[in-house]
Amino acid sequence: MGKYWKHFKTILKHKWIVMITCIRAGVVWRGLMHDNSKFGPTEFFTSAKYFQGNRSPIDAEKEEKGYSYAWQHHKGNNPHHWEYWIDNVGTYQNNPVKIPYNYIIEMICDWIGAGKVYTKDKWTKEQPLEYFNKVRDTRIFHPESEKLILIFLRGVARSGLKDFYKQAKCKELKKVYENS
Repeated sequence: MGKYWKHFKTILKHKWIVMITCIRAGVVWRGLMHDNSKFGPTEFFTSAKYFQGNRSPIDAEKEEKGYSYAWQHHKGNNPHHWEYWIDNVGTYQNNPVKIPYNYIIEMICDWIGAGKVYTKDKWTKEQPLEYFNKVRDTRIFHPESEKLILIFLRGVARSGLKDFYKQAKCKELKKVYENS
């Protein structure tokens, strides 16, 4: 029962950080709805089983099984994950779709929240950009989505979260992105 309680508390902490970050970035509804699927049985029980406290339990499940059923469910039900925006039906190719603006904001808030939960007091404003650069070659983004992500992450690394909140709420930036 200990792992289940600890996993539950970790989800709540992550959701809280992401919710506050989303609200400050101007995407209130995305913050309120963030990761609700983690409380459903498909994701909760499997993730609790693989809970370690210092990284995603999905990674541990993948190491053991070679895949994660919880992850398949999560990414398919949460549009703030880049995998949600890959279209490959009938093409046998992974074609990235341009991610809507609000989901990019939520994605970055998610990365910030995960970093703060798993690294605790060691979190720095440079961490989200460092994470992105580390995994960038294993991700598939629409070019316009990747440009916007880098604008936000470089802003966080340079000036901190207040800069990100200001940029995220910039109507001109949103308009330029949506019309590109």
